[in-house]
Amino acid sequence: MKKINKLIFQKISRRIAFPLIFAVFFTFCQEKVNSDETNLLLLGALVNANSGPSTVCKTGSDGSVETTMPTIKKGTFALCRPSSGAVRHYRIEGLKIIGGHTAVSLYVGLPENYSAEVNRNSTLAAGQFGMNFYSGTGTGGFVPAYAYANFGPNESNIKNLTSNGNSTAPTAPAVAGTSLINFVEQEVDLCFDLTASSPPRLTVWVTGKNTANCKTRTNLTTGNALLNEATWTGGDPAVATGFSFIGLSANTGISFSKIVTSTQLAVP
Repeated sequence: MKKINKLIFQKISRRIAFPLIFAVFFTFCQEKVNSDETNLLLLGALVNANSGPSTVCKTGSDGSVETTMPTIKKGTFALCRPSSGAVRHYRIEGLKIIGGHTAVSLYVGLPENYSAEVNRNSTLAAGQFGMNFYSGTGTGGFVPAYAYANFGPNESNIKNLTSNGNSTAPTAPAVAGTSLINFVEQEVDLCFDLTASSPPRLTVWVTGKNTANCKTRTNLTTGNALLNEATWTGGDPAVATGFSFIGLSANTGISFSKIVTSTQLAVP
C-alpha cells in the first residue's frame, strides 16, 4: 500500500512540477526578451538623441520644400527637393556667417550619391552650378566678405555679388562692408532663379535690396534683382539634372533658418 501511494505521489508531483518549471522558465525568457528590447529601445533613443537627423524636410502648401537642420555642423548635406520636377528657385532664409575664413556653398546638378566635400574651392563639371558665401577676414591679411556664383569648370564664369570687384581678393584699399550682401553683420534672405535654358539664366535677389522681398515671390522682377546673368562662357550646357547640396565649412559661425526649393521660377 505504501508503495502504491508512493507511486501515485510521484506521478502527481511530476504533473505539478513540469508545468511549474515550464512556467518559471517561460517567465524568465519573456522577461529576458522584454529586458533586451527595452535596452535596444533605450540605446536607439540615446543614439538618436546624440546624432539626430542631418536635415529635416517639409513640403509647403504651394509644393515648395523646406530644408532645415536641427544642428548646424560642418559637412556636406543634400537639400530636400520637390517630389517631381527640377528645382528652379532657391531661397536661403536668415543666412549669417561670422568668423575668419568661414563659408557656405550651395551646389546644383550633382549626382545623388555625391560624397565629396562641397566647398568654395570645389571644381565644377559641365552643367554644375555653385553659389558661395565667404565671410572673409581671418588671419594673413584682411579680406572682406564676398559672394559669387559659378557655372561649369570655366573659371572665367565667376560672377560676383560683391562690389569689391574680385571674387578672390579685395580691391585696394580693402574696406569693410564692400559686400552688396551683408551676411556678416546681419541675417539676410537671398533667393535666385536658375532656368532650364542653355546656358541658364541666373537671377538673384536679396530682401531689402531694390525693394525685393524673397518671401513674396510676386514682388520679384528682373528690375529689382541684384544680378541677371546669362552670358556664361565656354559653351556650358543647361544645368545638369541632379541633386542640390550645401557645404558648411565650420561647426560654428554659420546660421540659417531654412532653405526653400521650388520647381517654379519667380521670373519665367
